[in-house]
Order: sequence, then C-alpha cells, then structure tokens
Amino acid sequence: MPLHQEAVVAHGLLERDTSATERLTTATAALADDLARGAWLPGPLEQSLSSRLLVACAGDGQFTPVRLRETFWEGSVALTYAGGGRLARLLHGLYEVTEHPAADTEPALSAALRLLERIARPGAAEDDARLAAAPGRFPRAGV
Repeated sequence: MPLHQEAVVAHGLLERDTSATERLTTATAALADDLARGAWLPGPLEQSLSSRLLVACAGDGQFTPVRLRETFWEGSVALTYAGGGRLARLLHGLYEVTEHPAADTEPALSAALRLLERIARPGAAEDDARLAAAPGRFPRAGV
C-alpha cells in the first residue's frame, strides 16, 4: 500500500470516500431535479464540456481523474462561474469519487453519467423545462 494510503488508513479517513459518494449523489440529484424543472439550464460551455467528457469516456465508459482534470482545464476559470458553478461542483464530486473509489460508487457514477448525457444533448434542458411547465401534458413519441 502506498505511503499516502497508509496515512489515510491510519487516521481513519477512509470514510471520506463514502461521503464523497454521498456528496456526488446529492449534487447529481439536485442538479438533475433543477434541470428537469427548468430552474437551471446549461449554457454552451457546460454543454460543450459535458459532451467532451462523455466522448473521452466513450471507449471504456469510465470517469477517471485524468479525464476530469482535462475537462476542468478546458473549462478554465469560466466553468466556476457559468451556471452558478453547478457543473463545476458536479465534476469536482466526480473527481473525488474517482480519485478514491469505494465499493458503493457505481449508482452515483451512473446517475452522474445520465445527467451529463442530458446536459450535453442540445435542446434537452429546454425540452425538460417545457415539459415541467406543462403539467398533465405528455411528450409525443420521439421527443
């Protein structure tokens, strides 16, 4: 075991992994809910970076710290301000979970993946907002 991991184990900090998963789960659910209600809409930067991350993960379907760092690098400082910094916080949560994975991370990573797919799809957020604003209306097939 590498020295830094031994220090973490010795200090009983392994629960950080579980709490990182919980934080990611909470952030993903809140952002997905706001996206569905139209309370948050991704801008062009957020759509572009989400799409870019999904393309980077397409080969093996895995978020990795390296891919997430590259996404942050592409977003630069603007990502922390765009859309209230919500996508940046979600990506940070993904980074924490992938940097120190725990056994229970798969549901959180899957939920984050589905959300990023919605964010990356042009027009998806506007469709969600229209559906949320029209209760009792069902989308047509193919919409």
